[in-house]
Amino acid sequence: MYGAMMKGYIKNNLPKKAIDIFDEIKNLNEITITLLFNACAQLGTEKELNLLKTISSKIPNSYFLSPYILTSLIDAFMKCGDVTNAQLLFNKSTKKTLFTYGAMMKGYIKNNLPEKAIDIFDEIKDPDEITSTLVFNACAQLGSEKELNLLKTISSKIPNSYFKSSNVFTSLIDAFMKCGDITSAESLFDTSTNKTISMYGAMMKGYIKNNSPKKTIELFNEIKDPNEIIVTLVFNACAQLGSEKELNLLRTISSKVPNSFYRDPYVLTSLIGAFMKCGDAASAKSLFVKSTKKTLSMYGTMMKSFIVNDLEEEAIALFNEIHLDELHRENHSEKQMKLLSEMKSDRFEANIIIYLCLLKALAKLGMLEKAQSFVKQIPGPVLADYRIESALIHMWGKVGSVDAARRIFEAISQRNHIGWTAMINSYGLNGMGIEAVKLFHQMPKELINDITYTSVLNACSHSGLVDTARSMFNNIQTKTHIIYTAM
Repeated sequence: MYGAMMKGYIKNNLPKKAIDIFDEIKNLNEITITLLFNACAQLGTEKELNLLKTISSKIPNSYFLSPYILTSLIDAFMKCGDVTNAQLLFNKSTKKTLFTYGAMMKGYIKNNLPEKAIDIFDEIKDPDEITSTLVFNACAQLGSEKELNLLKTISSKIPNSYFKSSNVFTSLIDAFMKCGDITSAESLFDTSTNKTISMYGAMMKGYIKNNSPKKTIELFNEIKDPNEIIVTLVFNACAQLGSEKELNLLRTISSKVPNSFYRDPYVLTSLIGAFMKCGDAASAKSLFVKSTKKTLSMYGTMMKSFIVNDLEEEAIALFNEIHLDELHRENHSEKQMKLLSEMKSDRFEANIIIYLCLLKALAKLGMLEKAQSFVKQIPGPVLADYRIESALIHMWGKVGSVDAARRIFEAISQRNHIGWTAMINSYGLNGMGIEAVKLFHQMPKELINDITYTSVLNACSHSGLVDTARSMFNNIQTKTHIIYTAM
């Protein structure tokens, strides 16, 4: 009875209730423990991680001989972000099953460790469809030429019967596309006699990624009954092209799709963005205003569009409409903890985009007092994001507060090329060319790119350091168009 209730709660996305039920059970068994681990995996927060550690330390060692318990605990640790404990469990196991390997591979991919997923795959003697799909996903996440060669090797060795699986087929198309091999993806797609919506979606998404939006639209025209994902992709393709022709296509398609599709925030957000990029701000605003369930992504799309069209005040006004109390009350510990638990979620990513848009709008306005006022509202976990740090350096430079920009830069423990370049640019914008050049020479050579060169050359220009600029320009081995423009 308890097991049935727990299973039902998990199936209906009510994992907390499954955990509450578990607390009532006196005599635990393998099934209820496995279900508890699954509930913790579904939530994936630090609270559930602590619960996992407590429960797993109390259950008999004999339980870990069960591949179901072992696999579900590995999966739960991975989904809670504890890769170390998942690895320890996996390494201790003397009877690893394909499910165990699959849980590890999936966990590595989720935790942005695709190389380790590939290493694990190499240990498997007879990979099945699931582990083959996962190694394709790992290669897709890396997307380099090395992984492309690996894809070709693995796909040539696995049984032909595996390609009857839509998941295997789709993941391989997606991986080829993400590795930039459109030809192999097209060849694979053309061999399929039973094309599914997911295959069409992988191809369309791949074309967009590889800057071939016209091919996305051509493929869309072959589909009889497009779903929400397919419609979203064709809207994205139209946005990428952004011409009047695509605007007319947008109007045609959006008038024909079922109204129920617009309940999907992804469909609505992509259409709003597409209208904006095709120059139809009125239609975009109308859709946004009519929406009764505005998501952070919708706000982000609108804010981006306002900024691109030099409407910074409107972008900031839109930010003020967003009800993000849990973000704005920085000293409210419970809400800070809630935000921390969301840091790996889509919601947190949407929050980051909102704040990046805000900082970009403030930078373009160049008003110091307004910038100071809004920055106070940004919560700690968001401020700690590397993208926000770089955006803040840029913004403080644009509003004339170099000291504030420098404080953020100096506090960053692991600086990337964006942070270095933002600080060099901040010096340049404020007539501090000597400081910009000095910082440039401190920057690790492997992080320097075209934008960095452009920033330091512009800094020299603003400060009248003509000879320094000429000397630096002459020392650049590979001069691109953007670098020539700076001179």
